[in-house]
Amino acid sequence: MVEGKVMKEKVKEFVKKKGFIKAISAGVIIIACIFIYAGFSERPQSYMTSVVTVGPVAEKVNATGKVCGENEKTYYAGVSAPVSEIEIEVGDAIESGSRILSYELTDLQKVYDEAFLNIEMSESGLSAKMKESDKNAAKYNKAEADEEIYKILYAWSRGDADSISQEQYAEAYNIKCQYDSIEKSIAEKSKTSAEKTSELTGITDKTSDAYKNLSKEIADLNVEVAKLQKDLTTLPSDNMTPEENEHITYDSNLMEDIIRNWTQATTDAASSENLILNEDQKEQLVKGHELAKLSLVTAEENLACAKEGVDAEFSGVVTEVFVESGAVVAKGIPLFSIENSEDLKVKVELSKYDISKVKIGKEVDITIADNIYSGSVTEIKRLAVEDTSDKAKVTAEVHIENPDENIILGIEADVDIYTEEKENVLLIPIEAFYSDDMGDYCYTIAGGLVEKKYIKVGILSDTFVEIAEGINKGDIVITDAITDDRVGKKAVAK
Repeated sequence: MVEGKVMKEKVKEFVKKKGFIKAISAGVIIIACIFIYAGFSERPQSYMTSVVTVGPVAEKVNATGKVCGENEKTYYAGVSAPVSEIEIEVGDAIESGSRILSYELTDLQKVYDEAFLNIEMSESGLSAKMKESDKNAAKYNKAEADEEIYKILYAWSRGDADSISQEQYAEAYNIKCQYDSIEKSIAEKSKTSAEKTSELTGITDKTSDAYKNLSKEIADLNVEVAKLQKDLTTLPSDNMTPEENEHITYDSNLMEDIIRNWTQATTDAASSENLILNEDQKEQLVKGHELAKLSLVTAEENLACAKEGVDAEFSGVVTEVFVESGAVVAKGIPLFSIENSEDLKVKVELSKYDISKVKIGKEVDITIADNIYSGSVTEIKRLAVEDTSDKAKVTAEVHIENPDENIILGIEADVDIYTEEKENVLLIPIEAFYSDDMGDYCYTIAGGLVEKKYIKVGILSDTFVEIAEGINKGDIVITDAITDDRVGKKAVAK
């Protein structure tokens, strides 16, 4: 060996310088060191090892989160009223069904009483106005019917009176014509008589036939005039008869009555028509009544709600309190929040590498203050959020089965989510598993030498790695820390 030759040369040089005896002693020592070094340099290094076995393996994702209730509810004021009592603080335990908040009822009772009186007044007013409207509608209908009747009666009476006047006029006209005719005949005959009398005075011989004949003609004319005057005096008067006068008087009085009643009917129709409610007015009255009813219902509901107060719907822990006793709250504002303490879950955040492995329904081990609980994944949010290091994380919720009183809301929990399980697969300890840019690998001892084996792996647990390719059952893998510079060197299992 080269190392042996070097050592021999050193021994010779030493002998020359120090003398033979000293050289012998030194040589012995050096030779002993050489043999010791050579012996150690050829001895195999021992390592902790494990045999590749077949068995089950379960891959899991580790995460941490905080315990919270499955249900969290913020209670809101169901009515606007003063708070008479609320005796809770953040962190208080609340039993399901317990009264948490009570309202002051005095003002709400007054509002209800007023609404009740308003509905009674509205109902009475609506009924009275409807009845009055119906009464005026009936009065209007009767007045309109009376108007038609009086119109007909007046026309009949007017016609009857006009017929009497027409007959009386015709008769008077006829009498006048006769009178004028007789007057005309009297005037003509009187004129002729006067002319003949004048002619008679011109005849001196009163015994002559001419005188006698003319005298006779004058006498005959006078007789005719006298007769005509007699006829003139016997003509009937143009005034109405008592019967006609009675009839016309009756018609006149009747028409006065008809006109008076007709006018009254017209007045009644006009005045009653203005007091009849139209459909819009009726609808307005009905809606006003409905509003009054609605106000009563609202007041009744508010009073009932206030009497009920606010009870816890489930057992839990108070997480927030927004009001205090004596405060006047408006309907809809938050009062307090309760988080369920019976049904519990853990919210964890998963990275983009882990989220693809986690599915709803996967079994989970949950460690809380050294206590381990079983659970399952119940929800995976569909929106990623950034954590404190600006990395996108997805929130998942894990249900805790059979929680006990040892669990405190808000406490941190370690969660192991089992993503996949396999049976009867090749396994090596996790301590034997390595990775580099070329892939996954492990170190084995084969033929007494260290070998580096690249492997194809399946799922990984905290303790084992599934081997799909690269090594076989029964192979020995090194579990101690080791580097590539030991490859090819002798090795044995401890």
